[in-house]
Amino acid sequence: MANYYDNWLGMWDQAERERDAARRNIHEEELEWVETVQDHRSALIVSPETGFRTWGTTTMVAEIPPGAHTGAHKHGEEAIFIVEGEGFSVIDNVRYDWRKHSSLLVPFGSVHQHFNTGDVPARYISALAVHLEHMCGLHRTIQVEEKGVTITEPSVPLSADGMNADGSGRVALFVEDAIVRMGEEGDGVPVLPDSMPEFDPEHPLVLGSTFDMLDAVPAGMHKSKVVNFMRIGKELNDFKPQEVEISGLLTDPPHEYGGMHAHMEAHLYVIEGHGHTTINKEDVPWKPGTGFQVPGPQTPHRHVNDSDVPATMVRIAFGVRYFIERSARREFPYLYLSPRQGVLERSTTGRS
Repeated sequence: MANYYDNWLGMWDQAERERDAARRNIHEEELEWVETVQDHRSALIVSPETGFRTWGTTTMVAEIPPGAHTGAHKHGEEAIFIVEGEGFSVIDNVRYDWRKHSSLLVPFGSVHQHFNTGDVPARYISALAVHLEHMCGLHRTIQVEEKGVTITEPSVPLSADGMNADGSGRVALFVEDAIVRMGEEGDGVPVLPDSMPEFDPEHPLVLGSTFDMLDAVPAGMHKSKVVNFMRIGKELNDFKPQEVEISGLLTDPPHEYGGMHAHMEAHLYVIEGHGHTTINKEDVPWKPGTGFQVPGPQTPHRHVNDSDVPATMVRIAFGVRYFIERSARREFPYLYLSPRQGVLERSTTGRS
């Protein structure tokens, strides 16, 4: 008869079987849209309910019709990316305006509500850790007001700078105000570091953790363009997330692949372009509206743009990843296996 230690010895194999059986991606046409007291239209993307083996994490999408608003509620920390539309959110009785590709961070336990002031449906992506919170016995969603049609906009003060009312951190950011890291010169030529490290798949570059990524990998080695929004552990753009993050936008040029690397769990949502991501030697296809997951731990992967236009995707990560990444770095370090295609071609041709 098996005892607890026998069960522990089998847990890695069990997790491997669960990862193998889990879903890899979900396309727009596969989403199951529902109406709730909170949202006029919403759907889960990468989530346990949609067949992914997540770390208690969830990515979802919601839409607000023109002239309407969501319900008001509060729960754990939430990170939001505006895919389309314009409007504002009321968070702790302060108004924060937003438009296409804005990002927001709703503090844990803050009452919040979203309003569409435009002429088309406003769509946003949301990142939460509902199941992880529930496992810890602390998830609590409290509904304060139901969704509806906006007759009169709430009379609350407007945040002029997107910062929290008490000055403790940023809540909202327009995309044009975000930090941008370019891997191309003005003529589109890949930027190379002064001395490019040698890459051997059998002996990859060990970064230790994602916190080292920005400093250890020169601009352009991983992506052609990265628009940074927020990062747990780093006060990018004055955001101070703890539990969830909309990391930013990753862009690859047409018919180019990004760097091959390996790390813990991340969620991705495709904005533009079509292609595939090679995850553990399996090609996972994507197109606009596709959500997919890099499952972790230490999962080798590379994004490949198969289209004639730049491919852009939203990167999403969670605090549990960074906690584990720091504590498990000896066993599962962040690995960089090879730079992106443009950098490799430039290094071999010697183009200047």
